[in-house]
Amino acid sequence: MPLRRQSSHVGALSPHNGRVTTPAHPASANQEAAATSRHPRLAVVTDLQDDVEAIAFPIDLPGATDLQTLRERVLTQIGTRLLPRLRDEEAPAVVVFGGSTGVGKSTLVNSLLGAEVTEASVLRPTTRRPVVAIHPEDLTLVEGRPLTELGTVVTQEDVPAGLALLDAPDLNSVDARNRSMANQLLETADLWIFVTTASRYGDALPWKLLADAHERGITTAVVLNRVPSTVLAQVRKDLMGRLDGLGLGSAPLFVIPDVGPHEGPLEPATVAELAAWLRLVADRARAAGVVRRTNRGIWTGLREQILALADGTDAQADAAASLRARAEGAAEAQAAAVREAISAGRAGLGAPTTRWLAMASTGGPLAPLVRKRRVGRGFRGRAQAAREAAARSLAEESAAALGLVLTDALRRASADARSAWTDSESATGLGADRLLASVEPDGAEQEARQVVEAWRAAVRQHVGDGGSALSPEGLAGLVAVGAAGVAGAADAAERLAPGAVEKARTDLVDRAETAVRAAVAPYLAELDALPIRRGTALRLRASELKEHA
Repeated sequence: MPLRRQSSHVGALSPHNGRVTTPAHPASANQEAAATSRHPRLAVVTDLQDDVEAIAFPIDLPGATDLQTLRERVLTQIGTRLLPRLRDEEAPAVVVFGGSTGVGKSTLVNSLLGAEVTEASVLRPTTRRPVVAIHPEDLTLVEGRPLTELGTVVTQEDVPAGLALLDAPDLNSVDARNRSMANQLLETADLWIFVTTASRYGDALPWKLLADAHERGITTAVVLNRVPSTVLAQVRKDLMGRLDGLGLGSAPLFVIPDVGPHEGPLEPATVAELAAWLRLVADRARAAGVVRRTNRGIWTGLREQILALADGTDAQADAAASLRARAEGAAEAQAAAVREAISAGRAGLGAPTTRWLAMASTGGPLAPLVRKRRVGRGFRGRAQAAREAAARSLAEESAAALGLVLTDALRRASADARSAWTDSESATGLGADRLLASVEPDGAEQEARQVVEAWRAAVRQHVGDGGSALSPEGLAGLVAVGAAGVAGAADAAERLAPGAVEKARTDLVDRAETAVRAAVAPYLAELDALPIRRGTALRLRASELKEHA
């Protein structure tokens, strides 16, 4: 029979969030409000859709991939089944023909309709784009709905009114996109017709999906296609046993005999029994019953799925919190270490103290500063210039020593954070390697230099005049040397500027601690960028689902 009308409304599930984008429906805002009034569930499911879209599982915890798949599955159920059904009860029931590669799904659909509406071929996989066949009078009921985005919509008089026949890609296709689409289409099914053959009915994947469909309350039927008469009894008996084992003993079973090599649709008599059953199902009242049964099955399982997603998002948040605590703990440990080192004057040990002793000993340019009396005016001129030069030189050496202490602390903080994130015992599965790959390269030495120079500038700003002994800059240098840990310089600076050394040391400690804590900022920034949230909103939706069940 020639096609009356064929239109392409082809779309795809979003690769970003797994949601079917729903075009604007011709229904008015008043009609939408009326639908919400009739179905209090509509508002709940709409809010649920937003909350599920907002979650993600970016940390590589065990089960994260399965949770992402569950998220997409829930969004498919909501977007292509629950919301359209709640908004419009008159939409046709979706009948999905699914099965393994080469079992004859497309030929079966074409045979039921008496026309080539879906491509059948010896090439595998055959069905790359789903075909949705509907009766012309149902076209207005599906236009603008997610069903039209799942594939090419074809109107055909021989489709029983009230049904949408959907030829799914192969469940075990070599094409990953086909497999994904086939699984998604099963989520839209009100009725799943499992097509298999005498040689393929033992395939594990279709049986697993058949069991899942049964658990979700989806009405199922089985077509045993291309069965040689010589093995029919044996295969039927084994197949019925498998169905009984799944609790599907009452599912309709249709047998299509093997007609040998052929092209085009099968003879109508070959598929007459299946066609008659579909016409029976298509009766509006019966089709509505099939839809209600499927919706009840989905509604029952949806709450458990939402709670599983909530548990998964909480696990993600806990993992992120653990990573954050490890990074911050590494920083705090090194902040405490650098505070202790500066307070104990470790930067002044070694070369700075040796240089001070040489410069402050008898005859040295800084010797007058260690005497417990005021340096008189007679020490101006060359002697003061020598003191200024010596103070600046010693300040530079002390600054270099401080830079080494701070650089070491910065590097240790970063290294400790990295080690904590990759610890095989304490951070297994947290996906630290992927996060660490985004962390900036080491810049500890430059950062330490900048911190020390900023501190020295602050010391110069706050230290006053050194009187006849030193210029303000020379005194600031002496204070910085004392704050770094050179005891003799601290004593001399204290006589010239009481309290300045302790104030400078406190400021240095504060700046060093701040810098060390900031060393793990790249790690924390990676965590902040992760789209992670607690499952609180999902648990609220789950409780609302229970109220409306």
